[in-house]
Amino acid sequence: MQVRTAARWLLILLLGSVISSHAQTHDHRLCGQDALRSLQQQRGREEAILQSRASFDQFLRDFEEVQVERTQNLLRIPVVVHVMHAPGEAYGVLSNITDEQVYSQIEVLNEDFRRLVGSRGFNNSTVGADTELEFCLATRDPAGQATTGIVRVPYSGSNNFQLSQDLAMKNLSRWPTGRYLNIWIVKSIQSGILGYAYLPADLAGDPQRTSIDGLVIGARYFGSREKQPPGQTFNLDNTFGLGRTATHEIGHYLNLLHTWGDGGCEVDDGVGDTPLCSGQYFGCPPSPARPTQCGFSRMVENYMDYSDDACFNIFTQGQKTRMRAAMQFYAFRASLSSQLNLIATGCADTSNPLFADTLLRVAGNEQIQRVNRIFEVALQARVLSQLNSGFNNVDVRFQLVDQPTGSFKSLDTTLRTAGGGFANVAVRAGSIPGNYRYRASANTARGGEVFFDLTAISEALAYPNPFESSITLKLEYPAVQQVQVQVYDLTGRRVHMETQQAKEAVVLQLGHLANQFYFVTTTTPTVTDYFKIIKIAR
Repeated sequence: MQVRTAARWLLILLLGSVISSHAQTHDHRLCGQDALRSLQQQRGREEAILQSRASFDQFLRDFEEVQVERTQNLLRIPVVVHVMHAPGEAYGVLSNITDEQVYSQIEVLNEDFRRLVGSRGFNNSTVGADTELEFCLATRDPAGQATTGIVRVPYSGSNNFQLSQDLAMKNLSRWPTGRYLNIWIVKSIQSGILGYAYLPADLAGDPQRTSIDGLVIGARYFGSREKQPPGQTFNLDNTFGLGRTATHEIGHYLNLLHTWGDGGCEVDDGVGDTPLCSGQYFGCPPSPARPTQCGFSRMVENYMDYSDDACFNIFTQGQKTRMRAAMQFYAFRASLSSQLNLIATGCADTSNPLFADTLLRVAGNEQIQRVNRIFEVALQARVLSQLNSGFNNVDVRFQLVDQPTGSFKSLDTTLRTAGGGFANVAVRAGSIPGNYRYRASANTARGGEVFFDLTAISEALAYPNPFESSITLKLEYPAVQQVQVQVYDLTGRRVHMETQQAKEAVVLQLGHLANQFYFVTTTTPTVTDYFKIIKIAR
């Protein structure tokens, strides 16, 4: 079982087309890393991969030196699941797995990567780690439209899927791999492989990277039978039906090697706190016994071993550091968890509003002074304190003056502004676009009243949104007329302006702008409309 050569795997790949995995239970775990390595060798990428791994290892050494001083933060990764089911299979049958089975897998991932107390992912090990990595099914597709994060595609190659068909299958359904973790579900994979994923080190510089990056997993190993809703039975393997195949493969996706380093005692996995071991380990050891290999007690519970699902429950602190280093070193991993991408994919943390659906105009001044901060229904009105109105370092009372019924809750709050800065006042808002007015009053000799007009923006009128270079703004004007278009960045600085003749829509070419949020106004002699748009690269 421990002999792994390119010749052996080439033979397996050739035999794979006549091998089918219909058994109810696999005897042992088999990951596709060795097979992928053979395919990369056939493509002549072996030297490039060695150089890529060496570059990462050097970065990791520097990363580890400053890790003690580094403040950790939660990183969230948007996920899309492509269910590549056999043609004719009904929803919930075999490879056409239910939404609930997908949800159960996302739940397992977050339990495992967050070392969640009370779950199978928790451990008491002194080297056990909460990796501070989370996974979120996308709620916005690449065009900015609402989605469940689950795509269903009939696929004739779903049963006994061949690795040689990897690119062709992924071409049928793929979202931008720099913005989403793509997971493809097939009925079964050749040679009894449960799942596979490319290491980012092996994809760096690969011209096919954007087309093949992601995970492929057999349907019977994706999800947890322990999380079946009442009345529903997931079609999952007896031994590998607790969702740990995806945990293992995402470890590879974040640049973790197998605990035996794919070599044995003389080969390390690049992680200091995972004991050396001699090769693959199958099954679960009788408690408390476990094998001693290479002079160490084997960590059979590590997610990057080949143990059964029921044994897994640990990523180590060293593995956490390696994964988080990969999230920083590889641009196509770092882009996944950028705040811009999290909001664009609908995976932002709603408890920490970062960007706005509104524009702020101060005291009737048409210039956009500052952009507010909002996510969904949480409105943060950022009020300029330097208004020459005596609002610096004094108590300011904010009141809602005009309240469209059902749009805003009442507001009457007092807070102290910061000199030269901003006063933040939180309002719970509805989703209805419209104009709303607030009054700020300061009870000082230099005080008085200043009115703040807030304009809530509808997001449904721009497409595709997010966009890469061009975007269409939908208009509903009674006739063709002159429309002045102005684009502002998050600081309120105007970055683009043009004039068009339009009635139903204007098309903007904005490829020259940086990737971030922008606010657009379209103004005619009688009306001004507002749009929030997102420019982001694939």
